[in-house]
Amino acid sequence: MPQQQHYQGDDGWAKIADYLNTISADNVLLVTGNSMYRASGAEQALEPILREREVTHLTCLHTNPEDEDVRQLLNGIGNKESYQAIIAVGGGSVIDTAKLLKAFWINPPSLDEYLGSEDNSELSPAALPLIAVPSTAGSGSEATRFAVVYKNKKKYSVEHEELLPNFSVVIPPLLASVPQHVAASSGMDALCQGIESYWSIHSTDESRKLAAEAITLAWDWIEKAVNDRSSEALNHMAKASHLAGRAINITKTTAPHAISYPMTSYFGITHGHAVGLLTARFLTFNEGVTKEDCLDARGPEWVKKRLHEVCVLFGEDTVDDTAQGLTQKIKRIGLEIDLKQLGIITEEDIKTIVANGLNPERVKNNPRVVTTNSARDVLSIVHCP
Repeated sequence: MPQQQHYQGDDGWAKIADYLNTISADNVLLVTGNSMYRASGAEQALEPILREREVTHLTCLHTNPEDEDVRQLLNGIGNKESYQAIIAVGGGSVIDTAKLLKAFWINPPSLDEYLGSEDNSELSPAALPLIAVPSTAGSGSEATRFAVVYKNKKKYSVEHEELLPNFSVVIPPLLASVPQHVAASSGMDALCQGIESYWSIHSTDESRKLAAEAITLAWDWIEKAVNDRSSEALNHMAKASHLAGRAINITKTTAPHAISYPMTSYFGITHGHAVGLLTARFLTFNEGVTKEDCLDARGPEWVKKRLHEVCVLFGEDTVDDTAQGLTQKIKRIGLEIDLKQLGIITEEDIKTIVANGLNPERVKNNPRVVTTNSARDVLSIVHCP
């Protein structure tokens, strides 16, 4: 796996300038979000760094990248041989978009072929250094080799070792300007990625160490980061997000992430919010693992021991208390915990989520088998408000 340079600190902009000089990048593709790029102060901070360079600035079209967006942005690149670097400044979707541009840089029509095929071996990302500067503490996309893209409301994951950003720069003050609901959803994504990585059937000693630190930091600091925006809390949440991303880069995500995507596509619930609600429910579900439905080769007792360790990280004794504690945390950072209030009201609504969320690749990473019926049951679990 390619080695990534990573830096976290208030002087990250200077580190970006040094990196661009080191790789002699005079022609840069800049990928950003819309209003937040300016509101966050990133535009002003980057202006002197990019002033003497040729820059093509692309703005992401949607909150979650869609296949048509990627094609449209690729058409706006121009002479692809002239660029020396890509800089992505924004949330996880912006960084994912930059990864997708790099992934399909050489042959844009291959996007359709890739999304329609189970064989990912033909992907040949451009040999362009990618600098990722997250403006939210959540997705950890700056630390992974994955990118998410939607086609007809269905979520696809594009994966390649060369999509891991070459240089990730976390600048905590950049995180202070995002709206509270964005900070809440992003922070919950970071916390839950740590939890999912910890119980994943692909967990290793290294991934669990990264995930444990991410969980502890996020659990302790998410409320202050969201509600108070203190610089100390933002710094800790930024670190938690990056650590969770590194853990997920080893293990991949599991059932809560898989089932969360149609909650976003069909009901407009932000990604991290949906993942938080589902992770609380899957804590309870996964505790019921048996020898017959255990997907982890290390066995059901191994899984239960890992779940207990998650409880300890939360400062709780039982899985039920941990699940309720997580639900309460979601509420305290200003996110709704009642699915009905979020528009998921009828049995048909639940069927829509289950039908579009049981992604075989993601669900099989979960330590317990998830069936259509059990997924419906999980969505019906209610934790005390």
